[in-house]
This record gives sequence, C-alpha cells and structure tokens, in this order.
Amino acid sequence: MSTNPPGGAGSSTGGGGPCGACKFLRRKCVADCIFAPYFDSEQGASHFATVHKVFGASNVSKLLLNIPVHKRVDAVVTICYEAQARLRDPVYGCVAHLFSLQQQVRTHDTY
Repeated sequence: MSTNPPGGAGSSTGGGGPCGACKFLRRKCVADCIFAPYFDSEQGASHFATVHKVFGASNVSKLLLNIPVHKRVDAVVTICYEAQARLRDPVYGCVAHLFSLQQQVRTHDTY
C-alpha cells in the first residue's frame, strides 16, 4: 500500500493557506492541526470532503489522535479508501471490491 496520503505528504500551514480539511470546513488552520500533514491545500479539500461525508471530521480527528504518529499516514490512506468505497457501495464499502476480486479468482481458476 502506498504511504503517501491522498492530500499530499508533509503538508502544513506553513505555505500560508489552510490545509485541505480546514479549507473544506471553512475554519482557521492552526499550527497543530491534526489534518494538516495529511490533507494539503490543493487536493486535500476534495479528499477530506469524502472522508467528512462518510465518517465526520470529529470522528476522524479522534481516531487520528488515538493512533501513533508514525502510523497515521497509513490510517489516513485507509480512511480515504474506505470513504470512497462507502460512497460507491454504502452497504459493503471496500468489501464489495474484495468480493469482486474473489469472484475473478474463482472464474480464472475454472479455466
């Protein structure tokens, strides 16, 4: 799995603008913003919009605070992937993709 978060790695508020999450939420991005390293100002807002719609900003913030810093990038990538999958298939989410792949393997094995 890629370790680059969907919004860009190492983003911060140092560029002058808010991170993608704060931009989407229309709030001031503070220096210790939990979302800034994972949702950059460019593409981060669109990625965060999906995450916010499915999980909610507060829930994701709480989740990230309970994950060790060195594992947060992978967590954000996973959260974004699951959020996108949940929008495509609200019932099964990413499990629908796994079912599809299993079916392809079964079909391939019969030949």
